[in-house]
Amino acid sequence: MPDSQKAEIHIASFLVHVRPESLDAVLELLEQTPGLEEGTRDPIGKLVVLAEGSSHQDLLGAMELIESAPGVLECILVYHEVMSPEEARQQLIATGQSETEQQEAMS
Repeated sequence: MPDSQKAEIHIASFLVHVRPESLDAVLELLEQTPGLEEGTRDPIGKLVVLAEGSSHQDLLGAMELIESAPGVLECILVYHEVMSPEEARQQLIATGQSETEQQEAMS
């Protein structure tokens, strides 16, 4: 496989500011969208959202989806990392997961 076609894992986090009355709807959207999850939240409408995808385009699409949700005031990229599946596996093992847990997480 040529280098340009090697698999990549893109991990990002976004700071999302949501109108408090729209918070539940945005949380439901995150729950229903593969590759997105809530990291933490503040009841006044601030969220940290974690995203994972296979390309920059996946992350851009996630940002656009979040920004287009009713009640979202802003979505700011605060972290982005690109790694190979092998690097991701090594990081999972380094955090104390067994190799079996790591393989389950990667599948």
